[in-house]
Amino acid sequence: MSVRVQVLGGYRRLLRASRQAFRGDAYALQQARAALRENFVANRDVNDSEQLDGLVKGIDEAEGMLLHHIVQGRAKQEEGKDVPRFEVKLTDPQRQAMRKDEEITPLTEKSASEPLVMNSGNVCQRPS
Repeated sequence: MSVRVQVLGGYRRLLRASRQAFRGDAYALQQARAALRENFVANRDVNDSEQLDGLVKGIDEAEGMLLHHIVQGRAKQEEGKDVPRFEVKLTDPQRQAMRKDEEITPLTEKSASEPLVMNSGNVCQRPS
């Protein structure tokens, strides 16, 4: 399969994954689509095969992040309680991958400043 076909197919997969991850959130979907387009246009002139392979691998990783690691929630204030509860929407891949005893950890100021460890073992720092 040619690299061009892989890249265009990857772009379409990322658009579908972003639609699934951000369903019902027009602003997040618009921002995700703009970021995708910006990144693909910025790398339009890459010709080095090693660099292209890295970019194609990045497409696969980004799709996995969108489908498995992004959860959107909405705060729901319950009567008589000061702290809101959150209702989250899981995508089908998230529901399938989640163990029955697993919980979703809310993002707090403390957890946002800690490094994020991916399943692959890579560590990425959350932007400040």
